[in-house]
Amino acid sequence: MSYLISLKKPFQHRQHIGESGIFAATGQNTGTLQLIEEILSGGSLLRIRVTGRSMTPLLQGREFLTLRQVACSALKKGDLILFSSNGRLILHRIICKFRSGDGSVILRTQGDAMTSDDGPVHQEKVLGKVILIEKSCSKGRVIISDMESAGWVILNSLIATAIPIRMRMRRILLNIFMHIPLLQTGNR
Repeated sequence: MSYLISLKKPFQHRQHIGESGIFAATGQNTGTLQLIEEILSGGSLLRIRVTGRSMTPLLQGREFLTLRQVACSALKKGDLILFSSNGRLILHRIICKFRSGDGSVILRTQGDAMTSDDGPVHQEKVLGKVILIEKSCSKGRVIISDMESAGWVILNSLIATAIPIRMRMRRILLNIFMHIPLLQTGNR
């Protein structure tokens, strides 16, 4: 069984009559979070619609993503994951994965369009991994990208590697420009 959840504000939850397993849930609160956790932990796939722009240019907004629950040990650098942070749902890319002193998995994530990472994401906050992206094109065509195919795995890993480099370059350039005196213009 698969589910469709649309996340918007304010919160509403209803099951569409005659469409077993199809829900429309709007908002980001504990009810939505619990629903998502229940769907994914039950082994079902979850289909959500992207509304934000933090993953531009890969995700422009309005794409449909299919997620499934995956053990944190199976997640890799570059994977797109849905996680909870302070009661909000966030879908970003893994840029780093490591183990804490107690052996639990900790991830660093960041949106492709963001200038800083999200801070540590502990394994219990991870809800699911994006396995498919559906993008609508002109004339009603839909492009489906299998995020587990070899090409996407390699590309996502390269993007995840480039994000911290881009951040470092930005900091270096800002530091350089902060120390260059402004050219003065005016009458001489």
